[in-house]
Amino acid sequence: MRGKLVRGKLAAFVGLVILGVLPAAAQPAAPAAPQSDRRLFDITRYGNKIGTEVVEIDKDGATTNITFTTHISVVIAFVQFYHFDHSATEVWSGGKFVSYKAQTDDNGTKHEVSAVVDEANNKLNLDIDGTHSEAAPDLVPASWWNKDFVNRTDMFDSETGRRLSVKVTDLGDESIVQNGNTVQARHYKVSGDLDRDLWFDGDTLVRIQLTGNDNSTIISDLREETGGAGDQQSKQDAAPE
Repeated sequence: MRGKLVRGKLAAFVGLVILGVLPAAAQPAAPAAPQSDRRLFDITRYGNKIGTEVVEIDKDGATTNITFTTHISVVIAFVQFYHFDHSATEVWSGGKFVSYKAQTDDNGTKHEVSAVVDEANNKLNLDIDGTHSEAAPDLVPASWWNKDFVNRTDMFDSETGRRLSVKVTDLGDESIVQNGNTVQARHYKVSGDLDRDLWFDGDTLVRIQLTGNDNSTIISDLREETGGAGDQQSKQDAAPE
């Protein structure tokens, strides 16, 4: 009698599984889909556009890859008085800096910077224009693509590799006009070995302001991209001339 009861319960269980009535065994969560964010900045001097910077942020799991492409050309009376080209790749994993590699042409003066964290030996390997040095592994490039950078005091210049000691002061929320719209942004003042004014909307950098070597005011403003044909035009504008 007991055997028949057991066999009956087993048959009923198998039937429920076949019909899909019983919950399936828990499956591991699918990994998050990669995310990409493209940010285009217009660079102006005395209100006139002189270049662009494109920042592309690609997140795949715990790894974040950031690429920077900057092109500046100052032309007066059809003569180019200044040019600047910069390309860089930055990698983070699990919130920790991993590596940085950049090439810069600053009006004919060229720089190559490479920084790679050596976790096993708790150090950062720096190679700047062919010269090798070592630093603490928490030294990061002053690239400012994320608001977390405002909490740093020791950095290295993203173009020259020069080590920087900076102080960042929070100046509070301000209203700025950008793309014809009023934006409420957080204003930070960077001083010390690097002088910059930064504005963030949430965690997103929306404006950089600095003083050029000729005491001119240079502003990089995040452009509002709309996609489609306008986005294609933005990509053409961002391409080196």
